[in-house]
Amino acid sequence: MPGEELRLADARIVREANGDLEACDRYGCASARVPPERPVYAVPIPAVYRVLPATPFIYIDFAKRIFVEQGEDYWITAPFEIEVYAGDLALIRLSPVQVKYTLIGDVIEGTLARYYRSDAVFDFEDLKYEDYTAIVRFFVRGSSVLLPGIGFRAAGVEFYVDGKGRIYYPMIEVTVSNGNVSVKTTNRPPIPGLKPILLTRYARPKRVLAFTQSYSQNFEMRVDVVKRYLPQP
Repeated sequence: MPGEELRLADARIVREANGDLEACDRYGCASARVPPERPVYAVPIPAVYRVLPATPFIYIDFAKRIFVEQGEDYWITAPFEIEVYAGDLALIRLSPVQVKYTLIGDVIEGTLARYYRSDAVFDFEDLKYEDYTAIVRFFVRGSSVLLPGIGFRAAGVEFYVDGKGRIYYPMIEVTVSNGNVSVKTTNRPPIPGLKPILLTRYARPKRVLAFTQSYSQNFEMRVDVVKRYLPQP
């Protein structure tokens, strides 16, 4: 509303009393003269569009490798972006955190992904959540492995929100076999009781860049596994 301001880390959205709008992050600003009665929205979208919309994937680099095993689930945080709307028109996309990219694998067959660093924890209560990040839960199938990080397809997903206003990506399923890791992004909420973020008719980010169909729906990576010296017990 006119006279209100929103700040999330590097992202800042200010609306003057006369309706004028300015939205900024570390990569630039956009401003517009908007009638005060015209609604303005800040909509969370997946963090794959700001600066360089070149990949549908996000890769979360763990602060420490984490031991994962069959049938267990784990928690991390991941970035999201904000798309700012004046009425039914998108003005700008903002990133609350610095935008970085990484190449997973080799130069020829590797996968480009948006890069972010996070702690990975066994219990939700131990997760270090900030309001400029979203929560990710991933479930593991297959063999045990010391996992250094995880990538997942973020483009086009639906966010969820809990009663405290915390944002969640959908549930992520991880399959491990002989050091090969395959990650599937589901369309399910990560925990019961969450509500999908229902966008108004003015704020439906359908015009975000569509990534080429040559990208796989799953994120694939290889984890180096040290061969055992001691025999299996």
